[in-house]
Amino acid sequence: MIFKEVKKAMIDQDFTVTKLAEITGYKRCHISNVINGHIPSQRAKKVIALALRNDYDKLWGSQSGSE
Repeated sequence: MIFKEVKKAMIDQDFTVTKLAEITGYKRCHISNVINGHIPSQRAKKVIALALRNDYDKLWGSQSGSE
């Protein structure tokens, strides 16, 4: 369950999906789908990691390499 790391990072920084969408420029539903693994967008994952000021590999793990 990769999304747990992302959600933890969001909680640590007091981010909501809506706030993350505003910062990244993606729509809220797209961010939610990426976080929950429904859309395998490596680009969106990189943008989310940058917005959360977190390491890409820490948030998404080794599964992201198969996309």
